[in-house]
Amino acid sequence: MTEGKSTRASQRATGVRSALVLMVTALASFGGVVLARYSGSPEVGFGAFGLVLVGFLLAAMTRP
Repeated sequence: MTEGKSTRASQRATGVRSALVLMVTALASFGGVVLARYSGSPEVGFGAFGLVLVGFLLAAMTRP
């Protein structure tokens, strides 16, 4: 019975980590759009989105 609870807790922790990574990715993307809008330069938005994409890929590859 305890193995089932630990499995559920592990799955919940994995789900919470995934949700946090996706939330940070969405917030950073939104921040890049806002930054590009207020800076007047689309290159800023592309750069921010590129950083978000690379960061997300690194986070996805380093997660067990």
